[in-house]
Amino acid sequence: MEKLIISAPAKINLHLQVLDKRKDGFHNISSLFSLIDLHDTLIFKNNDNKVELTESIPIADNIVLKAANLLKEEYSVNKGVKIDLSKSIPDQKGLGGGSSDAAATLIGLNVFWKLNISKDELLRLALKLGSDVPFFIYGKTAWAEGRGEILREFSYKDRFFLLAFPDLKISTKVAFNSISIPVDHILSTEKHDPVEYFNSFESWVRETQPIMDKTFLKLQSVGIPRLSGTGSAIFMEYDSLEEAESAKKEFPELVLTKSLERSPLMQIIE
Repeated sequence: MEKLIISAPAKINLHLQVLDKRKDGFHNISSLFSLIDLHDTLIFKNNDNKVELTESIPIADNIVLKAANLLKEEYSVNKGVKIDLSKSIPDQKGLGGGSSDAAATLIGLNVFWKLNISKDELLRLALKLGSDVPFFIYGKTAWAEGRGEILREFSYKDRFFLLAFPDLKISTKVAFNSISIPVDHILSTEKHDPVEYFNSFESWVRETQPIMDKTFLKLQSVGIPRLSGTGSAIFMEYDSLEEAESAKKEFPELVLTKSLERSPLMQIIE
């Protein structure tokens, strides 16, 4: 194979509850993940024995390189690859762009290098790279627990979203270290009600970042603004395209996207 082109979709957290800090330094969560049709594009090409990355938007310590080198080391691969990464998912916005790119790299190189790694093994490798990466290997709407690696399929629903991107990047590490974690009512896949969905980071980010609170207040005129991940992306959910398009007329700068039933990566992995 001389070239492989794949898409890496973003995600939205319809619910994100941080439960407690673990002994390993990570946090246990209870979260509902939905894929959306905003995506990055990765192109894999032959490159002797070197792993190289070119980026449309340079990102320090890009996880794509970590994913490629992890696979190369774990399976003693004597081949190389040149990866061209074209970014559409904004960085550090709570949409999982880096994690999705890492999952796409594992899946893409599994095919490109003909390694025949099982999906279970890819999930194991994914967790080494980050807590959200296994979800993008899983590839469909899921309730996540543990660090995010315990995934259970959740019924899919067509949803439309408007996304706002305040001019602010939020470090996931800083966010987790900053919030208080009062847990008196845990939502789970067995016990939940959509009207109870919330994000553990939302109050903290609104209290500490004036631009975030200002954006939330502004958007309330056309929907219910909510935070995805640790932010700073804010989304509003609609049941129909017509509703979303009507709201977008009030704020043309918002990005219209929809939920995906399955990741485009599933065409490769299954």
